Amino acid sequence: MSTIRLESITKIFPPNVVAVDNVSLKIEKGEFFVLLGPSGCGKTTTLRIIAGLEKPTRGRVYIDEEDVTDLPPRKRDIAMVFQTWALYPHMKVYDNIAFPLKLRKLPQHEIDRRVREVAKMLRIEELLDRYPKQLSGGQQQRVALARALVRNPRAWLMDEPLSNLDALLRVQMRAELKRLQKELKITTVYVTHDQVEAMTMADRIAVMNRGRVLQVGTPFEVYHNPRTIFVGGFIGSPPMNFVRATFDKVGENYVLRFENVSLTIPSELGKHIENRVGTGSEVVIGIRPEHISLASAEEENAIPGEIYVVEPLGTETILNVKIGETVIKMKVLKELILPVGERVWIKFDLDRIHIFDPKTEEAIV
Repeated sequence: MSTIRLESITKIFPPNVVAVDNVSLKIEKGEFFVLLGPSGCGKTTTLRIIAGLEKPTRGRVYIDEEDVTDLPPRKRDIAMVFQTWALYPHMKVYDNIAFPLKLRKLPQHEIDRRVREVAKMLRIEELLDRYPKQLSGGQQQRVALARALVRNPRAWLMDEPLSNLDALLRVQMRAELKRLQKELKITTVYVTHDQVEAMTMADRIAVMNRGRVLQVGTPFEVYHNPRTIFVGGFIGSPPMNFVRATFDKVGENYVLRFENVSLTIPSELGKHIENRVGTGSEVVIGIRPEHISLASAEEENAIPGEIYVVEPLGTETILNVKIGETVIKMKVLKELILPVGERVWIKFDLDRIHIFDPKTEEAIV
């Protein structure tokens, strides 16, 4: 197990493309750390800098507090698993797994012991005599993992290793990979654009966009306490709803107004917003679909709307409710079919709303 630390890492590609912008991170021993973000956000470049495949324009890389910034990949003693698996097609599975050990000129009996040990751990013993073309996608992925694991590396670096698998196999491999990582307690840095993958596997997540790290935290923290509009919208399925509103005070009450709707909010929340941005300010309300419920017209703060789209998912239903020109997604934990155009009333859980500054896109509450 090793710690990995990035100190003010910046990577600029010619002519002047900033791929990674002043990123500082610390990955703890035995941690499953996920770099999450959309395509082009800099997560793979960050991973390649840790591996030594790219050199940072500025900043330093430390493994176990040893400065490895100028060390070549082979001297960093870390293993990388790529999206394409990169198995040698002319070699059998046994030889693919054994290849990094042969490069190190280990004795044959030690190579054989390690290969069979890791094959048993990944349940691919019966595949050792086959060629990669004779394997399924999931089996090839296990072989790639075995080849990375057989070296006993200081850390695993994984670049979207499950993205080429079908949906069902991807779910199975997620669970298997997490079990294996916890069993071996190996420090792992995992790149993905799939927020479900990140939420289910990570100990901590770094959410990236445009080369910057916007937030680092546990899955619970980044889901329930997003620091920016981007993080709130990127994490969650369906994503968080965002509504532009005006914050004001009417008598002793604090209100949020949008689409001819006026929501009276708790005084403590209102005072906090007032202290940060003042009354009469434009804000963005963030509310997750599961924190909205159907209501009756008589309830306080009930919002009128009409059914726009219904998305049945078996155990739950996603209702798209149109309020003026705004469409709100809400999650109902049952099978519910309502006709399009039907008038309904919905209610926000005001203890679960998030308020963002529309200029900085950062959280106010």
